[in-house]
Amino acid sequence: MHLDEKDALDVAADLYIPAPRVHEAGTTPDGIVSIRMDYIEGESLEDLWPTMPEEERRDICRQLREIIISMQSAESKTGVIGSCSGGLVRECRRMGEYTGGPYQDEADFNNYVANLITTTPTDIRNALRGQLRTDHRIVFTHGDLSQHNILIKDMKIIGLIDWEFAGWYPEYWEYVKFFDVQAKNSDWREYAKYVFPRAYYDQLAAFQGILRWGIP
Repeated sequence: MHLDEKDALDVAADLYIPAPRVHEAGTTPDGIVSIRMDYIEGESLEDLWPTMPEEERRDICRQLREIIISMQSAESKTGVIGSCSGGLVRECRRMGEYTGGPYQDEADFNNYVANLITTTPTDIRNALRGQLRTDHRIVFTHGDLSQHNILIKDMKIIGLIDWEFAGWYPEYWEYVKFFDVQAKNSDWREYAKYVFPRAYYDQLAAFQGILRWGIP
């Protein structure tokens, strides 16, 4: 847990995103972060998904799409890419968690994205880096829309949880991370077309190329 999560939850509350509301947050003298927030009672989409009929699956995806649209309506006031408190970039990839930044603009962020895996051959790294644009909106992003982070009650999304990777990121970030996070139900990724208001194929292809070199 990171204290930056509290700032992300505050932004979510301002946008009326279904998420836990924070009541108290701080750090103990020995450096342990404590965030007291609402408990949301519901079942994870991961558990419900296998028995859901197609109509209900698409309806949940539609609800998530509306949430993403609301989140992406909020743009960074400073243009800085990182946590909602102005701190580090935090992300989870298949091979672990990584941090960097914060980054003052998308060009610097792209350097982080492309150069994080140092074993990537230089020509491949440069080719992939060249595919990353620098003109995206910097928007509010959850960063880990795994099914186990989506809570359902009466076939309604009542909560998104685990905001530790949230922050201000290029508008494509939620989309490319959707394909990178772990998925117990492998067909979840096939529903991206129902979840996202827009696909970012070029960015997805570049990021998948970068990830390829991070897998032993």
